[in-house]
Amino acid sequence: MSNPPKNLFILEPVYDLSGQVIARELLTRFSDDAEINNKRNPKRGAGFFSQLSADVKWQLFLHQIEKLIQLYQKGFDQIVSVNVDRDIVASIFKDDEIQAKLAQLTQLRLEISTFFTARFNSADLLILKGVAKVTPAPLWLDDFGPGYSNLNMLDSGIFEIVKIDKSFFWQFGDGRTFDILLGHLNDLCNGVIVEGVETQHQVDLLSHKAILGMQGYFWQSVYLDDFIA
Repeated sequence: MSNPPKNLFILEPVYDLSGQVIARELLTRFSDDAEINNKRNPKRGAGFFSQLSADVKWQLFLHQIEKLIQLYQKGFDQIVSVNVDRDIVASIFKDDEIQAKLAQLTQLRLEISTFFTARFNSADLLILKGVAKVTPAPLWLDDFGPGYSNLNMLDSGIFEIVKIDKSFFWQFGDGRTFDILLGHLNDLCNGVIVEGVETQHQVDLLSHKAILGMQGYFWQSVYLDDFIA
């Protein structure tokens, strides 16, 4: 059996409209991916990580948390978000040690994909409220807009920030529908981040929108290990 590829962690920046970095998202690449940004191994598409076993995803999450502990011990002072799914959330509930570690990371944010809440119901709400009880990390909602999202899930008030999906932004970002949606989202959370920003035109388009931040390949990511070396 071949050895799995080595994990590399990168920090993808989120910029506000004034050009300041206000947060970073922790993303995982492998050593045989082509580049730090968008040219990746074609064998690993957007849904690659969702196909990993629950145990592999959990071990990856534990590794991410250890890296973040090292990062903040070095004096790093920016918000970092980490993606979690149902399997990871279930494991957090059962692990007192990881809960204690998460309690140290006051700048951590847990990103919940809208695929987690595709059929958002009372059970989902209980799960997410449970996460809020066992870890102080506020919840961010990721991937809003690809057909799995609805405003009802935001009425609970459990999401600090909403991230708008790249494909939704590309399709509707220059229309009135997008502006109306931003108004609704801002009423239900503390701010909106738009993903998928890759060109100066898109930056200019968003420069007068009611958003907290922008994220995408327009800006250079950095290796996490560069901060803790």
